[in-house]
Amino acid sequence: MEASLTAPTAAHGGLPIPELQTSSVDTGPIRRDGFLQIRVAGGPYEMGLQHGEQLRDEIRGLLDATYHHVLNGQPGVVGWGSRGLVRTTTRFMEPFIPKRYRQEIAGVARGADVPYADILLLSCFDDVLANLRLLGEVFGRLGCSTFALLPERTDEGELICGRNLDYFVQSARGDDVWAATNYMKEHVAVIEFAPRDGAEFISVGWPGFVGTVTAMSRNQMVVGSMTIASRWNWAMATPSPFLYRHIMERASTLGEGVDILTRAKRTQANNVLIGSGTEGKAAVVEYTPWGMATRPAQDGWVAATNHFNDPCMSRSRGLSPYRNSFERFDRLSDLCTAGGLTSLDGAASFLADVQRRTSESTEDCVLLNPSTLYSTLFAPERGRLWVRTADRPARRFEEVAFV
Repeated sequence: MEASLTAPTAAHGGLPIPELQTSSVDTGPIRRDGFLQIRVAGGPYEMGLQHGEQLRDEIRGLLDATYHHVLNGQPGVVGWGSRGLVRTTTRFMEPFIPKRYRQEIAGVARGADVPYADILLLSCFDDVLANLRLLGEVFGRLGCSTFALLPERTDEGELICGRNLDYFVQSARGDDVWAATNYMKEHVAVIEFAPRDGAEFISVGWPGFVGTVTAMSRNQMVVGSMTIASRWNWAMATPSPFLYRHIMERASTLGEGVDILTRAKRTQANNVLIGSGTEGKAAVVEYTPWGMATRPAQDGWVAATNHFNDPCMSRSRGLSPYRNSFERFDRLSDLCTAGGLTSLDGAASFLADVQRRTSESTEDCVLLNPSTLYSTLFAPERGRLWVRTADRPARRFEEVAFV
C-alpha cells in the first residue's frame, strides 16, 4: 500500500490531477435486466472520469438517497451527531486508501460533478458504519451468505462460487421502513474495470462505488465479503472494499489473496470468500483489525454467513443476535453436502432457497430474504458470472462476461 498523502481538499482529495481532463468513453451504460453495466479502462483518474460520466445521473441519485436516509435521516441532536461522526470517521480512513484509488475517486467526482468527499463516503460506507458500532446498529442489519463448491463436487468439474448480498439500511424517519433498502435493490451497477497496471475484473456494486465487495478477475480470482458485528473496530486503516479490489488487481492464487489481507491494516471484522479458478481452490478468511484465521474448503466445499466459525475468531464476535446467521449457515451446509454432484443451475438454486429450518425461523433466517439486494454466481474458469437483482421476484440471472 502507498504511503499516506497530504490532507485532502474538498475538490479532489489534495491529489495531483493528471493532464487528462476528458475521458475516452465511446459508449454509455448498458441496461440489463435489473442493473446497469459499464466498462472503464486506463489509468486511475481516467477510469474514474469514465465511471462518473457514464453513471452521472445514477451517482447523483444515490447521493441524494444517502443524504436523505442516512446523513439527514434522523432529526435533532441524533442526526447532527451522526453526520459529524460519519464525516470524521471517513477522514480517518482516507490516508490509508492507496493513492491510485483516491485518484480514481477524484475522477468519479469530476465526471459526475459531485463533491469528492461524497464519493469517498460511498466507497467507505460499510466500514464507517461498522466503526460507529452504535450508529451501525441503527442504520444497518447484517446479512449475506456465500459458498464455494470445489471441482470434485460439481458436474462441470470446475470451481463454482455463489453469494447473496443482504443489507438492510434504515430509512429516514417518516418514510417506509424498506424505502432505503429497496432503493439499493433498484440501483445495482456492474462495472468491468480494465486498469492499465493490473488485472481486469468485474465488480457488482453501485454507481460511484470505487472499491468492491463482490468481484471476479481475469486471473480467475473471486471475492465475496460479509460484515461481522465485532466489539472493536479501527478507523485508521484501509477500508475493506479497497483490500478486495487490491486482491482482484494483483492476486493470481489463493495464497496471494490471503497474503494481501494478512499484511493489510484492516478497519473492521469480515468474513471473505476467496476463490481461485486456476487452482480449483477456495477458502474463507475470517478477520478483525487484530486477528485473522483462514478456513479452507473441507470435503469439497466451504461456506460463510455473518459469524465466525474458527474457534479462536469466534471470541471476537459482538453481542448482536446471531440466530439468522447460524440458520443460514446450517442451510448452506445442508445444500453443499447434499448427495451427488451439483450443476451451475443447482448452485444457482442455493441462492434462491427460502426453506426455513424450524417452525420458529423468521424470514431473515432463509438464504433469499427481504434484505437480499442481489445474488451472484461465479464460474471463474469460464470468465463468466451471473447477477440477479432482488428488486422484484421475476428477475432472472443475467450473464456477464469480460469484453
